Amino acid sequence: MTKGEIIKKLISEKFASKAQQRFFYAMADKDTKKGRKFKKWAKEFSDDTDFEDIPEKVSEDKKETKNPKMKKRDLVEYINSKVKINESPYNESGDRFFVIREIPSSDRTKVFKFLEHLRESGLINMYGASPLLNWDKDDLHRWLYGMGKDPESLEEEIENLDYYDEDEDEYDSTGDKNMLEKQLTHINYLLDNKQEIRDILIRAALARIENSGGSTDLINVQRVFGRMASDSFKMWTSIMYPI
Repeated sequence: MTKGEIIKKLISEKFASKAQQRFFYAMADKDTKKGRKFKKWAKEFSDDTDFEDIPEKVSEDKKETKNPKMKKRDLVEYINSKVKINESPYNESGDRFFVIREIPSSDRTKVFKFLEHLRESGLINMYGASPLLNWDKDDLHRWLYGMGKDPESLEEEIENLDYYDEDEDEYDSTGDKNMLEKQLTHINYLLDNKQEIRDILIRAALARIENSGGSTDLINVQRVFGRMASDSFKMWTSIMYPI
């Protein structure tokens, strides 16, 4: 589902055109998880649609008005504004977005931004990324150093590529340098913000324990803290990259 379709679903549950109606029903015929979702949406949209009034297709002008491009940051803020204050982070209903109620909206944005930088850095398959949220800065630096991806190693690698240019070697290092410089930017962001992200998850874990009347012994705190990292990753994927 595209960002525009997410916003369309949140704002209005009716078909905008007959072409859209045909698309929804075609998707609903597929015996897949996504097909079952479209089947549910098709029924909801049909109930609220006056089929005599909708056009064959939505004009380009109308598309631009009803479905404007939205930055990920704005999308997150919009979705957060729709979350009910008493919504449980454990309960999912239909296609509801998974949200951790113990993490305030401003902190969610910071967690999402951190995960976006991690994704764009290309350091790791994101399915294994959640444990990194609980690491401190030293843990992250040691991991980066082990892969030769710490800032010092990358800066040295970039500097070595500069020598190729100075020697007028046949090898053109421009593309590799640009890639490494972008990766270095993401890695510096991750290191600079690692402690803040860890602190956000610690506060959220303690809030969850307090709200649920759970035990404050070290083992339970560590367990909830670990769960908070995996829940944060789940929240990021469900909102930013819904299936």
